[in-house]
Amino acid sequence: MIKIIDLDRLFDKYIEKYVYENVGKVKPEEIENEIPVLYEKFGGEKLSELDGATPNSYYRNFGAEDLLNALKEHIERGVSVSDFLCEAITADKDCEKAVKSELLKENSAEYTAYLMNFLSDINGDIPIGRYLEFALFDYPEEIGELATEFLGKNADKAKSAVLTALADAAEDKKSRLYEILSCVKEREDAVFDALVAGFLKHAGEIPLYSSFLARYGDERAIPFLSAAADGDVNYADFEELRFAIEALGGEYKGKKDFSADKIYKKIKGDGK
Repeated sequence: MIKIIDLDRLFDKYIEKYVYENVGKVKPEEIENEIPVLYEKFGGEKLSELDGATPNSYYRNFGAEDLLNALKEHIERGVSVSDFLCEAITADKDCEKAVKSELLKENSAEYTAYLMNFLSDINGDIPIGRYLEFALFDYPEEIGELATEFLGKNADKAKSAVLTALADAAEDKKSRLYEILSCVKEREDAVFDALVAGFLKHAGEIPLYSSFLARYGDERAIPFLSAAADGDVNYADFEELRFAIEALGGEYKGKKDFSADKIYKKIKGDGK
């Protein structure tokens, strides 16, 4: 059984010993710069708390499943999770399989976040359907955002599932789907049409939805952005639209009068 040890606390003691032994020899700022080196040295120290093993070697004697159980127990007990444990998990040959299995279960937000980051660290194939559940259903905000981020990094693989999910997704979650689609690198009419439809439907969220069109990078969006800029928009939204148009290689040529706009006057120094 893996011991649930607060190695970070032991490292703090290791630092204290180092500071005591180097009083008057090393400046405080030099100690701070030395911490990464000291942490590496600490990893090679034999510890009685680990039955004489080093932090570097101790966890490498266990498989991914046992290591993940130990991680979960650390979190449940409120014990700090060390880099040594995390590195042993991602180094194990069965890491991807074990992590994906755990992701299918209902776990704490903190543990789930670790799992998702592990999969990213080893460049594993993410379970797209499960990540869409995290993004679209009743999961903690941080998990939904993390799932959206990783789906965005795998947007070309996820695009078909994302386009399908748009039809039934809750309105307050749809922006995550558009965000993912905006990260698609391949040009595809279905993706472009979805992003334009999202932009037109969410006229009250111009900064967000115009940024999706700018990120996607299809210049065919310029007429839609320009038409919105021609409309009754405030100065802040107009600037977002203009930025998106220019990001796509266009130029807004219309004339707008924002002399009565509060934000405009404040920026120009005329506001109170």
